[in-house]
Amino acid sequence: MSTQTTKVYEILKSKILSGEYSPSESLPEQELSSRYNVSRNTLKKALLMLENESLVVIENNKGAKVRSYSMDEVLEFLELRANLEGFIIRKTVPVISEANITELENILSIMKDYHEKRELLLYSQTNLRFHQLVYESCPNKTAVIVTLQLKNQMAKYNTKTILIPGRDVQSLNEHTAILEAIKNRDAELAEALMIRHVLNVRKTFQDNYSILF
Repeated sequence: MSTQTTKVYEILKSKILSGEYSPSESLPEQELSSRYNVSRNTLKKALLMLENESLVVIENNKGAKVRSYSMDEVLEFLELRANLEGFIIRKTVPVISEANITELENILSIMKDYHEKRELLLYSQTNLRFHQLVYESCPNKTAVIVTLQLKNQMAKYNTKTILIPGRDVQSLNEHTAILEAIKNRDAELAEALMIRHVLNVRKTFQDNYSILF
């Protein structure tokens, strides 16, 4: 794969995941190839890479557009994610290092600070780091890979729920309880709390679909 193709792929992926390109938004080849100063063939290869990751849909005679998801698809994803995240943390708790537990405490402290300042998007970004550190400590790397693949497809929706009134307090309480279970090396409780955490995100989506989409 050429350097140019990889570069354009990474740019487009970043813009899709950040929400700069909205679900169902068209990705016209001529315009994008001109914008990024690459050939249309290079751009097509980048779009095919994104299609393979389910981030883009390419239709004959219509071109490419950002992949969108129905409410039912998002809810199915979150149901599956809840169980995967529960499995991951159950495997992680017995083996996570004390150094990484300390780092989780530091991350949670930053989350609390952002919460107090009402900087909720920064809170959400730090929350991602909390989960990432759990993934890094998990001995079952296949479960982590599958979970990250699913999360990447839904990344543009993941940060929106924190803006729903009341969800920020709930989220902070959930992460605080999860960390306490990790510190106590209580794998079963950590699993139950993590599943509840993700299912609460699911409920927030379900209850606020018209606002979030």
